[in-house]
Amino acid sequence: MSVSILRILNLPGWNYKMSYEGVSIFAPTKRHATHLAQSYGDALSETALKINGKVRIKWRGCKKPIEFYSWMASQAVPTPSETAERILNSGGAVFCSQLHVPSELLYRMVAAAENERPVSIVRQDSRKQIIVNQPMADMLQTPPEIATQRLMTQFWLPEDLAELEQRLQNNRRFTWTYAAGLNEQAWAVLTTQFEAFEVEGVWYRQGTCLSTPQLVPIPPGAFAPAA
Repeated sequence: MSVSILRILNLPGWNYKMSYEGVSIFAPTKRHATHLAQSYGDALSETALKINGKVRIKWRGCKKPIEFYSWMASQAVPTPSETAERILNSGGAVFCSQLHVPSELLYRMVAAAENERPVSIVRQDSRKQIIVNQPMADMLQTPPEIATQRLMTQFWLPEDLAELEQRLQNNRRFTWTYAAGLNEQAWAVLTTQFEAFEVEGVWYRQGTCLSTPQLVPIPPGAFAPAA
């Protein structure tokens, strides 16, 4: 782990241990855990890659820790034959509404299908969610065929969506805690690792949810029709 992270882990109230699964970090509070994930998401993903395991952040009373996996930092690209085989073996664990799917999106679909965390991919120009895996569909409590037609302008407050898109222009990958709509009846606080990427001149963003949704009251103006 980086020197900066180790300095934090040596502060009072922090602890960590190694196991065959990877590194478990114990934060003083959920707020501390979230701040660590937001500030050092890339470094924690790199650590998971180096140890070929995962980094898990827990806190007192934690039911669902924040986790970073090696694939989040891996740049290895499978061959086309490996991609085809893994898509065929995914067993309907990932769903896409876009008819033209370039190879890099196929690679990401495979990774999403094999990921136990909720994953979605949004096309930036249309703000349409085009890919979800089964855990994401389950978290949203929305059928995949509907979730992959979703316009994100209807499930974010305008100012929060604008902040997300501005952050993605300044930083291609980061972890952020925010509030958004799961479906038309539920609003929740989420911690997600976002990544912006370009394929054939089109920009997309991938979101991997790292926390269990914490339901909050639906704010005024939520679920407004897209402008």
